[in-house]
Amino acid sequence: MSTLAFDGDVIVMTGAGGGMGRCHALELARRGARVVVNDLGGHPFGGGSDASLAEAVVEEIRAVGGEAVANTESVSTPEGAASLTEQAMDQWGRLDAVVANAAILRDRPFDEMTIQDFDDVIDVNFRGVMRVVHPAFKAMKAGGGGRIVTITSSSGMLGARQQANYAASKSGMLGLTRTIALDGEQYGIKANVLAPGALGTRMHLAVVESAGHHAEADADLIQNEQAAELLKPERVSPMVTVLTHATCPVTGEVLCAWGGWYGRFGITLNTGWADRVGIATAEELVAHWDEIVDEASAHDAGLDAFAHGTRDAQDALS
Repeated sequence: MSTLAFDGDVIVMTGAGGGMGRCHALELARRGARVVVNDLGGHPFGGGSDASLAEAVVEEIRAVGGEAVANTESVSTPEGAASLTEQAMDQWGRLDAVVANAAILRDRPFDEMTIQDFDDVIDVNFRGVMRVVHPAFKAMKAGGGGRIVTITSSSGMLGARQQANYAASKSGMLGLTRTIALDGEQYGIKANVLAPGALGTRMHLAVVESAGHHAEADADLIQNEQAAELLKPERVSPMVTVLTHATCPVTGEVLCAWGGWYGRFGITLNTGWADRVGIATAEELVAHWDEIVDEASAHDAGLDAFAHGTRDAQDALS
């Protein structure tokens, strides 16, 4: 088994002042990567700043002989997000990978959630990712390729109570990243989504302390030594290592890393039912509902699924 080394690679890691981002930055630096450690140092629910968080991780990396620089700009501003690629290029003259990990959370029941709650979360978790990745893509294109990793969550893929804003921002990673993968393919740029799961991060602890909707259950998990060990953020870092390495084997995929379990979220299409005569009525759809939702005929939808889907629909109607 060969070692995945990053000697000389330059990687931007957002939200790297604690939790999973810190673990990823430390692991990649240990393997030889030079890391731009970004973290505004704000509260996990938004607001505030603390430059010491990013600076402390940089010191950790340097203490063991690694190379890193701190960036304490906010990804929610165009200037702050663009500064990450600029800093990597100014410092080391290249950019090999970006992990867009920064995010905030603001849970509330849907009917109590304000438009501001939506705007603030989406501004960091979706627009912030786009603002970071856009200039990075250009630098990678000019440099002959690179790897981009965005972060979704179980709520983004599956939904979660009281997380409409967070889930919306995280589900957006799917379409954004798969499109980046398509646009980047000819330039050697790979883009994938990671759905991680971990306990004990700054964000997770903030949720527990705020007496949120799942605080008691999460507090019990943290106190459960076995669960706490399984869901350590360090267990997510191996997948980040694979996805940011030059030999990354996939693009346009959604990979999972939960408590030592690693897998893939699949996107499927089924055969369905087609009306070959005229315009189907609602009653006909009801009559053929079992065929429309049939899972047995489901097949994987790859990056070329849009073109294939169009052809499949045409074939079904012919």
